[in-house]
Amino acid sequence: MSTIITALRMRAHATPHRTAVTDGHGELSFAELLLQIDRFSGSLQAHGCRTAGLLADNGIDWVIADLAALQSGMTLVPLPPYFSESQFGHVVEASALDTLILDKASHQRLPRGTGFECASRDHGNLRLLQQPDARDDGAPRTRAAAKITFTSGSTGQPKGVCLSADTIDQVALRLGTTFADIDIAHHLCVMPLATLLENVAGVYVPLMLGTTVHVPSLAALGLYGSSRLDIKRFKRTIDAVAAESLILQPQLLRELTAACAADAAASSLKFVAVGGARVVESDLLEAAAAGIPAFQGYGLSECASVVALNRPGAARPGSVGKPLDGVSVSIAADGEILVENQSMLGYLGDEDTTGPAIATGDLGYLDDDGFLYVTGRRKNVFITSFGRNVSPEWPEAELLHRPEIAQVCVFGEAQPFNTAVICPADASVTPKAIADGILSANRNLPDYARVADFIIADEPFSAANGLLTPTGKPRREAIALRYIASDDPLCTAGLSGSHQHRFINEKGTTHETV
Repeated sequence: MSTIITALRMRAHATPHRTAVTDGHGELSFAELLLQIDRFSGSLQAHGCRTAGLLADNGIDWVIADLAALQSGMTLVPLPPYFSESQFGHVVEASALDTLILDKASHQRLPRGTGFECASRDHGNLRLLQQPDARDDGAPRTRAAAKITFTSGSTGQPKGVCLSADTIDQVALRLGTTFADIDIAHHLCVMPLATLLENVAGVYVPLMLGTTVHVPSLAALGLYGSSRLDIKRFKRTIDAVAAESLILQPQLLRELTAACAADAAASSLKFVAVGGARVVESDLLEAAAAGIPAFQGYGLSECASVVALNRPGAARPGSVGKPLDGVSVSIAADGEILVENQSMLGYLGDEDTTGPAIATGDLGYLDDDGFLYVTGRRKNVFITSFGRNVSPEWPEAELLHRPEIAQVCVFGEAQPFNTAVICPADASVTPKAIADGILSANRNLPDYARVADFIIADEPFSAANGLLTPTGKPRREAIALRYIASDDPLCTAGLSGSHQHRFINEKGTTHETV
């Protein structure tokens, strides 16, 4: 049996009446949660479920279904709520799902023509649907996977990462050891529970430690889609539940920092993990000044989420922390980060087997004390005409720290200077204000990484216009196709000369060309 389920049973025996999970509409004690898991697990087994997709909003029902699937030994495929209909269809087909677990609100999002039929009466707010003629593809990798988590890359359809129960257990146990001394009483889940990081570090680990997990709906949190946030509602929710720990993306940290800085009330937060994108050191310092104890970490789905993490008493500015105990991290000759002792079974549908080490695709280094630093993505690195290698995430992180800039993508391959395609924070931001923001960011960068030219984008980058992945990462190739003219001798941005180029130096904008 899964170590996570075993630990939960121990908690239910030791503290049966302590609140395990609550979503604002109801709550379950540890004993009640275990009872619901047993009941739902029995239903899954009775219906012969082998591989099930789970599509539901954050809430108690999601937690029950997820843990019941883990207990039953079947394969669960969490379905991110921000996936498009075509992506849902791709996941259903690629995973050979025989079952769908839906909450009532998600039932209308069921892809058309999939052949799923109602298999049983409702289980609270959940419904089981099955395909009468679902195929069993017999793939050993799929059968061995406790979870298949789909990641949305910069191009193409999402890829399924197959993870064993043993690997998920290892990560949860390692994180549990890390957090045992912090004494967190209330964790608030912020990201969709289909996100592996929140699933493992925000549900499994707190429950194993006896922490109460708050799982309000995303709308109740003030989160809409993949990038819209009502910061006032978000802050009210944190205060209302007296949250002591959160997992945030860098942009959410910035907005929460601003909200807390404007509020003189003391914060209940003890630990805020930040990841998913490069974090500027000044963001962490400003968060600390606002009463937010933020710590940067690093992980990836191929390693079942967290690989390294800063923590109280073991933090180093600029790093993503030390690797978790038992995880081996090394640096290849070309600077790529390699991870051993915590790896996936492989990608769904990929015949290649996973070697002893996961090649992360990230560039970085380890200092003499074992702290890991991530400098960028190997595939994103460009080489300037002066032969300098630049990870665009580096200047982008500095630029995103400027209040005038909401989104940015930096280019510079084979050019004598770097160019940024920029989405202003709002319509009132002037080109001069953007130039000033770039100048400020440039002071924290060496000359070869600085931005000398910028173009204001026609519209914000979004998943709808194809310039962002559903998880909020820039589709660099798509942005390049829209704003880069390969025959443009001036810079790497500009659609056939139709956009204004604004060259800047230490005195600000010097001139514009079209």
